[in-house]
Amino acid sequence: MGIVGELKQISPVMLDKFKINSSLLDIFFSAKYLAESYFWEEAIYISGNSRLNIQQQSEDKFKEFKWTDNQQRENTRAEFLKEWQISELSLGKSWHELHFLLTGYTHTDKLSFLVSKNSSRNLPQISLNNWSLFKIFNPMLGNQKYIEQYISPTLDIDNLPLVNAILGGIEIGNKEGYGKHRYLIPDEVKQVAEALSELSENGFITRYKREEVKQERVAIIDWSEPETVEWLTEYYNEITAYYIAASNLGNAMLLYLT
Repeated sequence: MGIVGELKQISPVMLDKFKINSSLLDIFFSAKYLAESYFWEEAIYISGNSRLNIQQQSEDKFKEFKWTDNQQRENTRAEFLKEWQISELSLGKSWHELHFLLTGYTHTDKLSFLVSKNSSRNLPQISLNNWSLFKIFNPMLGNQKYIEQYISPTLDIDNLPLVNAILGGIEIGNKEGYGKHRYLIPDEVKQVAEALSELSENGFITRYKREEVKQERVAIIDWSEPETVEWLTEYYNEITAYYIAASNLGNAMLLYLT
């Protein structure tokens, strides 16, 4: 099926709860499928026994969690269901293409910035492949010295924001699989929303087209399909709208791969 990227805006109060007890995150995402969840008003494509089985699994998981008491369980249930009145935003399997066009880096580069400027005067430098702490030995400096190698974004300079809107944030919880959940606080959500708006649809398309004509192009994007730019732009607009809506509500953001 592939790895899917998602964003889920949450209230600052809910984020504080997750910081105190990150084990609630797993139950939170399961609560999306409780019988009374808003999710089912949209998920008309799931019916019959499949619908009932999913709801029952969610209910069982919720009840099996080690709650302090029944009151805490019911209060948390109501809070979770309220949070799920706003759906998550799925980026499908296009999250890595989008991440590249928004930041100029691939998903293997651990970025130190949330919002930066794609400007010759302010070009972020990221440690080369620093997810594995890769360093190059320099014999001129002796056995104890190393030179840290850096890379810069490969996008052409356009003086528009570089926005780490998909893989940014601070890790939280112990999710297994494709990495932990990450979060942005409300002020960071606002920064991202403003930067995405400044980039603009036209700026996003221009970035794509500049990369498209290069002789050496990143392999993560299928440049052979003419409609690729169209659906990536649709995703860009959805991401921008989602961040703006979250910012207007003063919400935080969860970012994750699943």
